[in-house]
Amino acid sequence: MGDSLIQNYINNDNTLNIEKIVNDYSGYIFTIIKNMTKNLVPDEDIEEMISDVLLVLWKNKEKLKHDLELRPYLATVTKNIAKNKLRSLKVPYDSNIENQDEIVAKFDVEEIVSTKEEFEIISKQLKKIGKDSRIFIMFYFEGKKTKQIADELKINEFTIHTKLHRMRKKIKKALEERGYRYGK
Repeated sequence: MGDSLIQNYINNDNTLNIEKIVNDYSGYIFTIIKNMTKNLVPDEDIEEMISDVLLVLWKNKEKLKHDLELRPYLATVTKNIAKNKLRSLKVPYDSNIENQDEIVAKFDVEEIVSTKEEFEIISKQLKKIGKDSRIFIMFYFEGKKTKQIADELKINEFTIHTKLHRMRKKIKKALEERGYRYGK
């Protein structure tokens, strides 16, 4: 299993060879997602989730130890992203789903489209925010506590709270401009 160590995907200039990882692991990531989502998610969303897995890898490349086994790391990230996707579509995550037709019949297509549009608005705002968007992703998508984020990024926890508050305000404003309303 020596090929799956992260050090085998580091170029001579000490950068991550993401192209080689895509070639070697995109099928593996696809299979995990397909198995977890039980054909409840369109292939376009699966491709987006694969990109999200690779984005997490890329954003964490500086923190990864060279002796880290890439395969289990990618599996964990992939499973978390697939669970979050199912949760966002309001599909109960159950590895033993028997009757997919029943679940699909319960979907509110309008709500799914709305959720996807909201996610796209949030994604655009995060791109505008830049490097601080990592804090938002760690908190909301990776489920990390502010203390843990502060420790990992070596930033004061109060600063994390402040940045999250400011990002939420910007995102809320962008959502409201597109017709979404949230509380006061």
